[in-house]
Amino acid sequence: MHPHGVFYDKTSEGASYNDGTDDSEKLDGVVAPGNTHKYTWKVPSRAGPGPNDPSSITWMYHSHVDSPMDTNSGLVGPMIVTAKGMADSNGRPLDVDREFVSLFTVFDENSSNYLCDNLETFTQETCDNKEVLEDEGFAESNLMHGINGYLYGNQPGLDMNQGDKVRWYLIGMGTEVDLHTPHWHGSTVLWNNNRVDVMELMPASLKVVDMIPDDIGTWLYHCHVNDHIMAGMSSLFTVN
Repeated sequence: MHPHGVFYDKTSEGASYNDGTDDSEKLDGVVAPGNTHKYTWKVPSRAGPGPNDPSSITWMYHSHVDSPMDTNSGLVGPMIVTAKGMADSNGRPLDVDREFVSLFTVFDENSSNYLCDNLETFTQETCDNKEVLEDEGFAESNLMHGINGYLYGNQPGLDMNQGDKVRWYLIGMGTEVDLHTPHWHGSTVLWNNNRVDVMELMPASLKVVDMIPDDIGTWLYHCHVNDHIMAGMSSLFTVN
């Protein structure tokens, strides 16, 4: 499990590569089934918000055994770091009413650890059928254009009240097709003291924006890339 942004020594890096250490020193790189490993990540000031950041920022962690395949299997998540003196007892920023994390990525289920299981569970085929695996239509159907893994407005829980201070943590992942532009209908956001309603995300990029919603209703929240709109990269948020 590899983290971004925080402070770690080599035994808590979570990645194996030709760095001059041997397997006995790098037990964190691959934790075998049935084994355990304790990671220690420190949070010095350089891992917290910078001069132009709001009171909290996001980093992420993900599996690094086979990073493309593992992240396409869902082994990725956020870490929120709040500035010293700005957090409550649970680590949440004191100056924010609601927080939402949005992971924008095209999950490629052709490169997932679950491809063969899914074939056997939901179809009459198996991975032994190379004709199916090499079929372009089948491969295209396994590209899931989602926000937090949800497609076509099915993501639950994006509810807020008029006048709330809402913080959105945006995470991008994926490959060369993962150029995303999150867009909020009915509201604007502040990023780095700039007023926008669309943000830019590249693979493994991290952005934080703040919103004070003033327009009551249920609104569209989606990637503005045309192909991604058509493929379902959209959610709904509600201002009460």
